[in-house]
Amino acid sequence: MADLDDIKDGKDFRTDQPQQNIPFTLKGCGALDWGMQSRLSRIFNPKTGNTVMLAFDHGYFQGPTTGLERIDINIAPLFEHADVLMCTRGILRSVVPPATNKPVVLRASGANSILAELSNEAVALSMDDAVRLGNDSNLLIVFYVQIMPDDLVMQLHRF
Repeated sequence: MADLDDIKDGKDFRTDQPQQNIPFTLKGCGALDWGMQSRLSRIFNPKTGNTVMLAFDHGYFQGPTTGLERIDINIAPLFEHADVLMCTRGILRSVVPPATNKPVVLRASGANSILAELSNEAVALSMDDAVRLGNDSNLLIVFYVQIMPDDLVMQLHRF
């Protein structure tokens, strides 16, 4: 006990020294909560505010894309050179090794690109799946049109 041992440090609360508030490095993100700032700090370099994002989520709307048919062979060797990986949940589960120490941005929207407008997207990833997969952020592409499906509008409140 500080009082019994006559230790003076136990009562020195340093009231003469104000607490330092370190501003967040990303412009416009200072008011975000700690959890969001923590995830953004993994995606963006805190010193520079920049990132190199390796995006290989194109297959969901383009189908098998030349050079992206075998992501395990053509894209996986590039993982170490990127700051963050952007992919779909299927690619994350099947190709990205869990030991890859990179933040992940998961595509959370999807659409049928055959016989339909690509802008007719829907939410394709639940928040439970996103948390289970341990991603750092979700990518949700929304094409706003005046005739938006009501169910999509209702699904967007979760993001």
